[in-house]
Amino acid sequence: MSEPGIRTRRSEAVTVLTLVLLAITVVALLTAGQPAPDRVQELAQTLRCPVCQSVSIADSPSDTAVAMRQVVAEQVAQGRSDTEIVAYFRARYGDWVLLDPPTGGVTLALWLVPPAVSVVGVALVWARARSRPRTGPEPELDDPDRARVDAAVARARARARTDREDQP
Repeated sequence: MSEPGIRTRRSEAVTVLTLVLLAITVVALLTAGQPAPDRVQELAQTLRCPVCQSVSIADSPSDTAVAMRQVVAEQVAQGRSDTEIVAYFRARYGDWVLLDPPTGGVTLALWLVPPAVSVVGVALVWARARSRPRTGPEPELDDPDRARVDAAVARARARARTDREDQP
């Protein structure tokens, strides 16, 4: 009598083991198809193209960008750190060459102005909302107005009843 229970447990264990192996295989296949991040490409994404000006040297087709990518590749091959490579380009082009400007010095305003403008905008909207005059409850209808409304409602109901009766 205990043998069917053992077979069920073995069957469950085999199923679980198969699913685990399948999951490991799928993960291995998915990650094997993705190349490791290329350091040259990552650095090229952070540097601005001097010709295109709004595009990184990784995305720019200009000859200058191609030459700059070559310099980055050579410096990576020489074993220089990312900081040294960025410093090399900053020395030649200034902070302008960085797509994300540093958060200090003259460029500090680039980082502080957007949040400051947002805070001022929210404060203005809040102040404007508070300064709007509050309307009180709707005034009550006097007797003649109430009689006209009641008569209009009665006519509308009678018309609706008539329309329903006329329909086949």
